[in-house]
Amino acid sequence: MGKMKAALLYGVKDLRLEDVDIPEVGPGEILVRVRAATTCGTDLKIYKRGYVGGIIKYPQPFGHEWAGDVVKVGEGVQGIEEGMRIRAGNSTPCYKCPMCQKGLYNLCENRTWLWGSYAEYVKVPSPIVKHNLHIIPPNLSYAEAAITEPLACVLHGALKAGIKLGDTVVVIGAGPIGILH
Repeated sequence: MGKMKAALLYGVKDLRLEDVDIPEVGPGEILVRVRAATTCGTDLKIYKRGYVGGIIKYPQPFGHEWAGDVVKVGEGVQGIEEGMRIRAGNSTPCYKCPMCQKGLYNLCENRTWLWGSYAEYVKVPSPIVKHNLHIIPPNLSYAEAAITEPLACVLHGALKAGIKLGDTVVVIGAGPIGILH
């Protein structure tokens, strides 16, 4: 299909921009042209430490917060068309393992991961297309859509903490999560 530029992590602080093949899509998958990609604390930890929870395999495609345009739709994909503006979460649970059965999806033992948004194109795996793909509304820019994942983390944390309108809170940190608070 051709070549594209992509950032690959080869080890601790060893990030390289390389020419790689543009991914081919299979059944249930989509190919997206990345229009915006952001850097989060997880990206920095992976770069500085070379790992996060045993989920890194070298060379590791880098980046996971992004937004873009669908350029190819695999066989069997429903409701997604070429040209749609989308963003996807970087993982989705299996919904079958013991942790998922308890509703603890963040502890899924068989999670499907999506890395590689520091590239011209990203292939979205079928389980993420099915469970964690989001259409970007026309009034939201690609850059704004790319930070919806950290915004979701902020909102989830506030809900879990029981924070209500008018409460006084302390926010420590000036990274993306702290700023979004």
